[in-house]
Amino acid sequence: MKLVYLKIIVIGALLSLPCTTKVSEWVLLNSVPDKYLLVYFHENELTEEVKQQNSEIEELFHTSNIFLKTLQRDEIEKPYYALYFNNRLITEYADKEELLAIANSPIRKKIAIELMAGKLCVMLYLKSGIQEKDDKGLKVVKKSVAESPFGSVVTVVELDRKSTEEAQLVSMLLNVESDLKEIAEPMVFGIFGKFRALEPLLANGISQENINLMLNFFTADCSCLIKDNLPGVSILFNGNWDNPQTALVNKIIDANPHLEHQ
Repeated sequence: MKLVYLKIIVIGALLSLPCTTKVSEWVLLNSVPDKYLLVYFHENELTEEVKQQNSEIEELFHTSNIFLKTLQRDEIEKPYYALYFNNRLITEYADKEELLAIANSPIRKKIAIELMAGKLCVMLYLKSGIQEKDDKGLKVVKKSVAESPFGSVVTVVELDRKSTEEAQLVSMLLNVESDLKEIAEPMVFGIFGKFRALEPLLANGISQENINLMLNFFTADCSCLIKDNLPGVSILFNGNWDNPQTALVNKIIDANPHLEHQ
């Protein structure tokens, strides 16, 4: 995670003329998730069957942050789908059936439920597969959250990097930054709003100080600086974000006014 940049954002929020809505709540209520691009590559003219298939895909993902386009290219041996984000290839799919889990999965559903229930954020802990490293980092995350005054409104979720059920989500997380796929370290993604993930803390960067900095960002009063320079990347999710519960962090701050400007 670009911690210096995040510090600037937090300090800027405190020095500007903010609204009283906290960052996490404002993003959930007002932000529009960044779109993913799903491209259907083909060589020949589209048949009516394929057109119908693509219409069904669009309908299937009508509540997700994705749009579909077709692209005709010469010398394609077999038509296929490819998912892109910010012009970066995420995954390729041979047929429609492989797309069914592209925008949803059990962990994504769980995270969305927590965010819609008013939680401040979800700390998603992506394991490296190296037990000693994973245990050490997870201990720091759980201790940091437990000792935070906002710990009761933060959910920690663990994810195995080699999970077949969550392979699509793992791929998207490792594309939050261009070089993450090459790093065999545990990572902590702060997820907030309509499934927006901050650039991760990883390896020795998983510290109580950095986790508290992340929580300070989520609990800062929103401002034009934050709205115009919102950090993080949207994760693909097929769900309805209407009518979320009131942010639970507000009750904590109302009961503990000294936390307002920490």
